[in-house]
Amino acid sequence: MTVYFKAGKGYRYDFMAKGKRHTKAWFKTKRAAKAAEAEKRKEVKRQLAMAAQGDMDLLDLLNLRLDYLLERAYSDSHYKKSKYAAQRLLDYLGNVPCSTITRLMADEFLMDRVKANGPVAGNNDLKVLRAAFSWATKRGQRFIQENPFAGLESFPSDKPKEKKLTPTSAELDRIIAAAKPENRAYLWVLRETLARSIEVHRLKWKRVSFKDRYVELKTYKNKNREPVLRQVPMTDKLYEVLSELYAERDPDKEWVFWTRGYNPKTRKMEEGPYKKGRYKMLKTTCENAKVDYYSFHRFRASGASVMDNNGALLPGIQRVLGHADRRSTEIYLERLRDVERDAMDVYERESRKDDSKVA
Repeated sequence: MTVYFKAGKGYRYDFMAKGKRHTKAWFKTKRAAKAAEAEKRKEVKRQLAMAAQGDMDLLDLLNLRLDYLLERAYSDSHYKKSKYAAQRLLDYLGNVPCSTITRLMADEFLMDRVKANGPVAGNNDLKVLRAAFSWATKRGQRFIQENPFAGLESFPSDKPKEKKLTPTSAELDRIIAAAKPENRAYLWVLRETLARSIEVHRLKWKRVSFKDRYVELKTYKNKNREPVLRQVPMTDKLYEVLSELYAERDPDKEWVFWTRGYNPKTRKMEEGPYKKGRYKMLKTTCENAKVDYYSFHRFRASGASVMDNNGALLPGIQRVLGHADRRSTEIYLERLRDVERDAMDVYERESRKDDSKVA
């Protein structure tokens, strides 16, 4: 029976198609439930036919992509950029089959975005939408055949790229001291592991070894978006903070940091690891500490700067930061070093030598 009644709630349809469940509730009458089921079956039949031809409705593709970003724990900011860009594209094109979207249509969409909000906004949408369609064409998916955003060039921008500020160790001390007691442990773990915030969010107690004094961080930050584990040795401070958290932990919770909240999809209160950054908390804490606002990622930069400026070897810094490519670490550190000042110091020292010695 695909339509059934539940006392006090109403009618519901529920059926399977190609191993996937389709259900919706609660209808006031059996006739309404059957009519809705018939429409859903038509929609599913059309979607299956399109999938067999390597095609998909735009809405379905973008929703699958957003689900994938959540599953693979991409950053909250990247998820939001992808979500808003997806909504703008849907508003512009409508829910059309992806096979009907041409490169010209994609370019016209981006041009409208640039006219309304500037080249930076256009380039942001280009980046996330190109990635979404590229993901849908890969071997593991094959949802669609072509990527209409592939090959489109970025828009030139005359806006200068602002240099990101990196907090000093003293500033990080002030930030953590100004934080509320319940937030200090989180900030200490972030600082002492040099981890990405999402890696701290998903950290489980089984990945913490007090005996061998290391934490094992999981990242998907690599070319194939596959899970990779790396071990980061504990500092004395990290050992102290994690030991206190472990002594006070809830034995039923596997995560070091967890949260409880309402899930609108399941309509239930659920418990789990952090999925979003605690940006509002950090912003308020920086204000209270009377320092510039630094993102969580700048905690990594600060730690890397300390290691680099005090003679740590590049391979060690690379492994701690979790960079798959050595060049990523080199680029990262070059931005941290004051290379321009070093170059000018050499110029000043050498150019001020006794001119009489010059032939």
